[in-house]
Amino acid sequence: MNETAAYALALVLIGGPLAMLAPFVIARRLVDQHGDRVADHIDHLSDVPNVPTYF
Repeated sequence: MNETAAYALALVLIGGPLAMLAPFVIARRLVDQHGDRVADHIDHLSDVPNVPTYF
């Protein structure tokens, strides 16, 4: 195996799993951000009288 083939193999072995796991990492971050935003809005609504804050 020459140097170029070894380099390509290393990229495939490392990059393949990273490419498959990246959408899950991105989705987890988006879910956390959305949860923080919703929590902030619920906290804001709790200051307003007569607004139900339970869902």
